[in-house]
Amino acid sequence: MTNGDGPLVSLAFAVLVVAAVTLVLYPISEIDPGVSSGVLYVLGVLVVATTRGLWWGLATAALSAFALAYFHTEPTGDLLAGKSAGDLVAIVNVVVTAVAATLIAYLARRSAVESEQRRVRLQELDASRSRVLAAADRERRQVVRDIHDGAQQRLVHTVVTLKLATRLIDRDPEQAKGMLDEALENAQKATSELRELAHGIMPSALTHGGLRAGVDALASRMPLPVVSDVADDRFPPELEATVYFVIAEALTNVAKHAKAQEARVTVRGDGDLLVAEISDDGIGGAFVGGSGLLGLEDRLEAVGGRLEVSSPPGDGTALRIEIPLAAEPAAV
Repeated sequence: MTNGDGPLVSLAFAVLVVAAVTLVLYPISEIDPGVSSGVLYVLGVLVVATTRGLWWGLATAALSAFALAYFHTEPTGDLLAGKSAGDLVAIVNVVVTAVAATLIAYLARRSAVESEQRRVRLQELDASRSRVLAAADRERRQVVRDIHDGAQQRLVHTVVTLKLATRLIDRDPEQAKGMLDEALENAQKATSELRELAHGIMPSALTHGGLRAGVDALASRMPLPVVSDVADDRFPPELEATVYFVIAEALTNVAKHAKAQEARVTVRGDGDLLVAEISDDGIGGAFVGGSGLLGLEDRLEAVGGRLEVSSPPGDGTALRIEIPLAAEPAAV
């Protein structure tokens, strides 16, 4: 865990801290002779370890020991030669204290960073789940509108037509027959619309045949060739549904934006993970967080999954999906 600056900046900072402490100690050396003021070096080490990380803190501890031995113990100008036993013990004490302070500062810094990362991760997960819930609500509303404006209207018209036909069946059989034909046609269209709606909610191929059958059916409807390699294994239904809809959305993005000639889909179990990969030979340039992939991330995060994207410009796009097989679905 290090600061974002380069090593030269960190080295310069460590040297400046040790130099500053050395200069501060010189004026007070006659008031407080010896190495008892070495505690200031420890404070300098703490500053470096807190702001630059563990290894730079240890490096500063070594530089502090050198400065203490070279400038502040008799005879000056030598590291260890001619030093009294008391000075040597004091130097060792300062070094041990500085190293301990470095480790404490490092652990405290790591704990603070991890706590911040957890906080950010929880915020991202909350935002992701909010988007999933909003998307699910929009989908439900769309289904309601589709049923109301489509199949329901046809069925209402069918019922009305059948009632009129029953009233005319004795008086005007020919007109009644025409109405019955009309009612039959509307009923068949309503059935087809309901079947299409049900397919969009949960494809029967996926429900009965698993991911292999679902992906094969999906690939057959794509406007470009899709080579699929999907294991026959069955997985928990909520995970199969998540992977299916992620693959469907990914292939839709390929068809719309990638300018690809071919796409490939592989799905397999890998230990305790369900792994899916979708790739194409298109123009590339996709990135995590883009509008085309944000929905995929949200779906996956809802079941504890993750998305990796490789999409160099001009060299196609590859998505890798990993979902823990013990994942719990989010409530939507």
